[in-house]
Amino acid sequence: MLGKLLKYEFIYLAKDFTRTYIIYGFEVILLAILINIPGGRSLTYLTLVWIFGAIYYIFTMLLALLTISHNVRRFKKNMFSHEGYLTNTLPVTPAQHVIAKVIVGAVNYVLSFVVIYLGMLLLSTGMGEAGSFVRSMERLFESLYDFGLLLPTFLMMATGYLSLLLLCYLISSINSMIGASKGLSAVLAIGIIIAYIMIITMITSSSANIYGDRGTSVMYILSLFHLIGAGIEFACVLHIIKNKLNLQ
Repeated sequence: MLGKLLKYEFIYLAKDFTRTYIIYGFEVILLAILINIPGGRSLTYLTLVWIFGAIYYIFTMLLALLTISHNVRRFKKNMFSHEGYLTNTLPVTPAQHVIAKVIVGAVNYVLSFVVIYLGMLLLSTGMGEAGSFVRSMERLFESLYDFGLLLPTFLMMATGYLSLLLLCYLISSINSMIGASKGLSAVLAIGIIIAYIMIITMITSSSANIYGDRGTSVMYILSLFHLIGAGIEFACVLHIIKNKLNLQ
């Protein structure tokens, strides 16, 4: 049954998020065309390049976050809105529902990075000084090719994404359970994020004191912390769905 859930989740993803990739791709193509116009040095030309460049930069920074917000919106609508009456009649466990959405969210997250990388490849052909911000992003990605950092970086990012996604699920679940307003949910989210930053800072500082400048050790410790947090969040979400479900 998990396979069928994944099928429908991927269909929903393709229908709902493809247009985001199309808009992003269209913006990248426009910027690439502007950058490759020969002899363009007028004020109007430079202004257009920097406008589209700023849009590209902001869109690129937000694209990964959009995958999370899209996935969380799907989770909330499917589990706690009127759709929940149908969802919870299916012969599927709450764990399978959550796992399916996490898997699709992770695929969407990885796909966004592939789209971003393809966009940078397109922009890197024949660009001038106006594309310096793209080259800086390329250097960031290239720095991850260091084999010694590749595995710990991947683990830290993957587990961090998993923990963040399940945290958003948990906040949506708590919001549904207590019937809280969006304002209260925002306060709860901010409080959790502040606590997370404080804990991460403490872990990083303690690890630096113990292991010195060995960044890989810190990354592995943070990955373990993310996994523990994700496990707790997963258990709490399942508890709310099974015992405190409040459909809206």
